[in-house]
Amino acid sequence: MKMSDDDVDVDEIPLRKILVPLDGSEWSFRAAKYAIKIAKMANAQIVCVHAVVSLPTTAYANVHAGILIPRYIEEAKKEVQKWYDEVRIIAEKSGVVRLSTETFLDVSSAADAIISYAEGNNIDLIIMGTKGRTGLKKIVLGSVASGVISHAKCPVLVVR
Repeated sequence: MKMSDDDVDVDEIPLRKILVPLDGSEWSFRAAKYAIKIAKMANAQIVCVHAVVSLPTTAYANVHAGILIPRYIEEAKKEVQKWYDEVRIIAEKSGVVRLSTETFLDVSSAADAIISYAEGNNIDLIIMGTKGRTGLKKIVLGSVASGVISHAKCPVLVVR
């Protein structure tokens, strides 16, 4: 079915909050740059998120478990904060100042965490990077982007 200009009123498409999952990869930062550009045009807020999928197992380090896990969490938070700061600097230079961040610890699935956050926080658009894996590599390695695309209730823009 072909749409005419009368079928879609762009003003009716809400674009107030854009979710950008970051994983430190070139692709996620590229997605953040797209989000910044779109947020600027739409006067939207950007929300950057990162999901720490699993904490290190302590089965073999029971004596040090009380030390290892908090240290791992602190190091992960510091690394993720660097990513958030980098995106914030780029956003501010572009005139986008409405940017917030959220980190999820010890989740079983990054895709599920992203989808749940989007649904619970009225996200209008998810913009995320992907390495563009297909076929056997996608099956063997899994794909957060594929899971988000398949199950998110809002539009998803995937950036390569």
